[in-house]
Amino acid sequence: MKELHTGNYYWNTFHTKKTEWSTLDKDLTTKVLIVGGGMSGMLMAYKLHEQGIDFVLLEGDQIAEGSSLASTGLLQYCNDIMLSELRSAIGREKADTFYRYCYRALDKLKHIASNVQQYVGDAHFRSRTSMQYSSNDEDIVKLQQEYEALLSLDFPCELWGSHQIQQHFPFSKGTGLVTHGDAEVNPHLFVLSLAQYLTEQGCHLYEQSIVSDHERLSNDKYHVTVNDIHKVDAEYIVYAVGYQPEQLHQKLFHSTLNRSYVIVTNPVADLSSWHEKYMLWETARPYLYLRTTLDNRIIVGGLDETTQTPNHNTASVDAHNHKLLDELHKLFPDYDLKIDYNWNATFAETADQLPYLGVDPEDEHIMYILGYGGNGTVSSMLGAELLTNIICGSGTMNDLAEIVKLDR
Repeated sequence: MKELHTGNYYWNTFHTKKTEWSTLDKDLTTKVLIVGGGMSGMLMAYKLHEQGIDFVLLEGDQIAEGSSLASTGLLQYCNDIMLSELRSAIGREKADTFYRYCYRALDKLKHIASNVQQYVGDAHFRSRTSMQYSSNDEDIVKLQQEYEALLSLDFPCELWGSHQIQQHFPFSKGTGLVTHGDAEVNPHLFVLSLAQYLTEQGCHLYEQSIVSDHERLSNDKYHVTVNDIHKVDAEYIVYAVGYQPEQLHQKLFHSTLNRSYVIVTNPVADLSSWHEKYMLWETARPYLYLRTTLDNRIIVGGLDETTQTPNHNTASVDAHNHKLLDELHKLFPDYDLKIDYNWNATFAETADQLPYLGVDPEDEHIMYILGYGGNGTVSSMLGAELLTNIICGSGTMNDLAEIVKLDR
């Protein structure tokens, strides 16, 4: 398996009561085979279970130990590409449709988190407000245009001037676009919680179970070989393999793998100067992004690089980490901060900054959830709903399918 990240992680200091799953040790027949035990695969599994559709989930390594361990858990309906920019790129109708689906996906995620919490405990899912601030004066107009675009769809948002930002934070920026209805989560814990919940519901989840080959049978089912030993027969295969492109059925995706850095600070005694624990990000590209945790730590990410290999050079990693800490100090100079956890990780971006979700153009029973970009969890939710609808024979999300299709 490709190495996706390296470092000293914060998320896995929290656990559910179940953190290990068995390896597939028998032949199985199912309607849907899900390949991948991260956020995308687990949300797909949840939606299938919700609809009463039989499935088997196979993770080649360990459940929740892929990109879910390295995600920073900011869940936002706004994307790396602004609504105003997306309208110019793909047309107003499609752009508005995509953003509406992203906004509704947040509500779906909140509902799932609330339901799972009742059974297996808190995954640190909390509703939050975000603020994207202007990195320079040139971006003030860009945020004003985005505010008008979001407001035209009745999304809950505000545009703050520099004085209003200074009233709520210890820093000054020209403009801030405030969006309500977002959320934060411990992504690793959320995936583990979903896996535990589904297991307790009697669903079939396996790890250390690598799909090594598959063939289509004459009855339109797929005969899948696992670990070169056991077989799974399925009507549909859903690839939810994140940033492991070597596992994909075919290489038709136009994406770029990059590297990003993350630090997590010590707990801060008093975060009262951080207004309502807003999630923060900037307009510059690549961008700096910040959030808090339930134990009053601060997570800072960014310094993206155009290379896909995790950085193991200690001096280089330390330099990146302290640069992130310096950026944090510029915003919150009075906090007494040090770095308690840090990691760097691979992430993927697409040319048009939209996810790849949908059916293989050559085989409608092979499907993909590839939530590439900075809003992967929201995209994973979209993919889980879209593919579940397709399997159920519903065409209610055809408008989304056209936007995120694989051969666009």
